[in-house]
Amino acid sequence: MNWLDSEQRYGVVSRLVHWAMVPLLLLMLVSDWWMDALSKSSAMGLHKSIGLLLLGLLAFRLVWRWINRGRLAPPAHWQWAALLGHLALYGLLGLILVSGLLAAVGSGHGVAFFGLPLVPAGAEIEWLEEAFEEVHEVAANLLWLVIGGHVVAVLGHQWLFADRTLQRMT
Repeated sequence: MNWLDSEQRYGVVSRLVHWAMVPLLLLMLVSDWWMDALSKSSAMGLHKSIGLLLLGLLAFRLVWRWINRGRLAPPAHWQWAALLGHLALYGLLGLILVSGLLAAVGSGHGVAFFGLPLVPAGAEIEWLEEAFEEVHEVAANLLWLVIGGHVVAVLGHQWLFADRTLQRMT
């Protein structure tokens, strides 16, 4: 069992963080639909808590990626595509998480992490809430498109190029 990435395969930590983020992102989507369809208050606490958890995982993942830099490089002819794809994924995810946090602070309702208060309720800052809710929504829609592209790229590597990309992450 390798903790660090190698030329042949992603390490245990990289794989665990990657695959932990997948169901959390799906839960974020489901909780967003739940908030729209039913009652915003019933799912908002869960949505915020998962967002904070994802923010922590993203920060850890970026540090871990820096520690592992150069250990598992894509083939030379795919380097730019891989770099741009990962920058889009990490950038949009970071933007969504930070804009969601700022919108929550602007709402005046406060922010809690699974019931543990982190930012107390306070006065509403309408411009902050509205501006970052818009950023949050646009970035989230873009992220789902980039994730779809990511999945298509992985499947293309798996079935068209047969280069073991999927096996390196599973």
